[in-house]
Order: sequence, then C-alpha cells, then structure tokens
Amino acid sequence: MKRLFKNFVIVILLIGITNYLPSCMKEATIPVVATTNVSDITQTSALTGGTVTDNGGSAVTDEGVCWSKSEFPTINDAKTTVGSATGSFASNLNGLRPGTTYFVRAYAVNSAGLAYGNRVSFTTLGSGAQKADYPDGAIYGAAGFSIGNKVYMGLGYSEEGDFLGRDFWEWDQATNVWTRKADFEGNIQGNAVGFSIGTKGYIGTGWNGDSNSKDFWEYDPATDVWTKKADFEGSARSEAVGFSIGNKGYIGMGWDGSNSNLKDFWEYDQATNVWTKKSDFEGSARAGAVAFSIGTKGYMGTGWEDDSQLKDFWEYDQATNVWTKKADFGGTARSGAVGFSTGTKGYIGTGNNSKDFWEYDQTTNLWTRKADFDGSARSNAVGFSIGGKGYIGTGFGSNNVNYYALRDFWEYDPNMY
Repeated sequence: MKRLFKNFVIVILLIGITNYLPSCMKEATIPVVATTNVSDITQTSALTGGTVTDNGGSAVTDEGVCWSKSEFPTINDAKTTVGSATGSFASNLNGLRPGTTYFVRAYAVNSAGLAYGNRVSFTTLGSGAQKADYPDGAIYGAAGFSIGNKVYMGLGYSEEGDFLGRDFWEWDQATNVWTRKADFEGNIQGNAVGFSIGTKGYIGTGWNGDSNSKDFWEYDPATDVWTKKADFEGSARSEAVGFSIGNKGYIGMGWDGSNSNLKDFWEYDQATNVWTKKSDFEGSARAGAVAFSIGTKGYMGTGWEDDSQLKDFWEYDQATNVWTKKADFGGTARSGAVGFSTGTKGYIGTGNNSKDFWEYDQTTNLWTRKADFDGSARSNAVGFSIGGKGYIGTGFGSNNVNYYALRDFWEYDPNMY
C-alpha cells in the first residue's frame, strides 16, 4: 500500500512539473535593433551600421543594413549582411549615386522573425565641384565656347536686364583662374550663339539692344584678336542654337524679333568663310532650345514655341543632311537649358528654373537621369565641356517672387558614377 501511494505521488509531481515548465518558458520575440547615424559620406559611399540591443530571447541569425531612395527600405532593396551577434556592427554602403538622398535601416533576424531599426536619411556629395565665380558679375544670356583646356565667355545681362558690356573672359581649367581678354568687338549684347572650330572660337547672332543681329565674329586666343567674318546668311535672330562638327559650324532656329520662331539651318565653312543653307529643321520652329554634337552628328532639342515648352529631341547627320527624331528628352519640357557633350554622351540640364540633369546615350537612344546640378535652379546659363568634364555657370534663378542673376561656375564629372 505504501509503495502504491509513493508511486501515485511521483506521478502527480511529474504531471505538475510537466505542466509548470512550459508556463515558465518565455516565448521568443523579434529582436530590437537601432540604426547608427551615417558618417564618412562621399559621392559614392557612406558608413553606417546598427546595434542589436535585445535578441528577443533567440539567437540572432542575420543582421546588417538595407537602403534605397524610397523612404522605407527593406531587405529586398540593397543590403549588407555582416554577421549574427548581439551588439554593434558597422556596414559600408558602396555604389551610391552622387548628389542623391538615401534612406537606411538596420535589420536583425531571429527565430521569431525580422526586425527593422529606425530610419536614417543622408545625401551623398554631389558630382560637381564649385569653381571660381565668373568675375564680371552676376549675368544671364551670356555666350562662349571652349578651346583646349580653356573656357571663353562674355556678354549678357544684369539682374535688372541691363547690358553688362563687351567684356570677354578666359577661364583656365588647370589653375581655376579667370583672366580678362580683349573685349568682344561686335554689336551683340546677349542671347547669342557660341562654338569653336579647332583653335578658333565664334560668336554670332543675338540681340544688339534694339533688334536681332546677323553679326558673326572669330576669336583667336593665340593673338587675343577678334576678326569680323561673313555675316550669318539667315535672317537676324536671337535665342538660336549652334554647334560644330569637324571644320564646320552650324546655326539654326531662334526668334526673329517679332512674333515668329524660325526653323532654318545653316552651315559655316571655316576655310572659305561661306555660309550654306542646309535642310530645314523638321520639328516645329522654336527658340531657347539647346544643342551639342557627338562625332559627326549634331543634336538639338527642348525650347519654346508660342506659349508651349518643348521636349522633343532630334539628330542631324552631317553626311546626309538629314534630320531624324530621337527619343524625347527625359526631363520635363523646358527652354533656356544648357547642353554639352563629353565623349560619346550628351548632357542637358537646368532651364525653366530647374536643376535636374540628364545624360543621352547616342548608341542606345536612351536618356538617364544623373545627379542634379549642384548649384541653384536656373535658366539661361552657359555650358561647356573640356576633355571629360562639363561646366555650367551664371544664368538667372527665381524664388517665386523675384528673378535674380547668378555668377557661380560649376564642374561636372560624369566619371563619378
């Protein structure tokens, strides 16, 4: 009888213990993780990390950070995986785009699931570098060109719309120094066309204070001398486009000074000093457009027609004298933008008081948005390229109340991507 009672007690105790132990065991929860503030920010990288302050009662099996341009990144976006331990960890973020805002969150995983830390945002450094300000003051509607490793520019208007004079300036890429050169000798004030052919620069058309102009002038940096060339053969105009291919220069489109925009297109032969009419532009007549050349092709797009802003984009083939419509400009319709080319790529940005910046790939006929222009939003700026670098400067901006002229000058390096 005693043995039976003893066995009964043992069974009761075992049942009690079995029922008691699960009730004492704490169920695992997701970890608690905090995101570290971002540091060591460059144009293409940054340093961050996180701290797992509580593993939730279960071993952490995975941890790291995730990031994206959307406000709440997840592990389905770009991420790092750094280990599986409680405590602090660091992560390097690489392959970022210059001048871009990113959001980052730390994460940690255990048997109970996935946890994210607090959201942190940061902006990478821009791809541009500010250079020495234009020394002749804040201006818009200037004109110029690049030769070798130098930029040449002048003319234009002050914030009040006053002509600032015929000062002409040289900027040296190597020294970042502006030097005043011989004053421009033509009767043009602003909104002219500029391009270079070989070692000579050219400025023509534009507004002369009372009407549009047909003046066309050559500048020789070796002698610092201006020489008047054959007048532009088309009608007088301003806000035209121009570019060069080989030993030929091209001017077309623009505003006739009254109520009409233009679509005729002309070629200038440096060797003979002769203008020849080419095929009319096949898009709509316009002014305030932008143009550049890549190899043996010229490209032109954007601008304004009547009360409309434009975004169509066209290619001109020097060999066949044919215009071909290409993919529309990737940004919004606009006028007063800046364009230039480096290597096999073309670039258009700013205009209509904006600062977005786009790259055109001649091979694929595709536009790709790049890092925004690092200066303030603007219109009627100037743009150039030297080697593999692009340059944008001056112009006018707006604060929705007043317009103001600008004098800053910026360098763009497409290799920062």
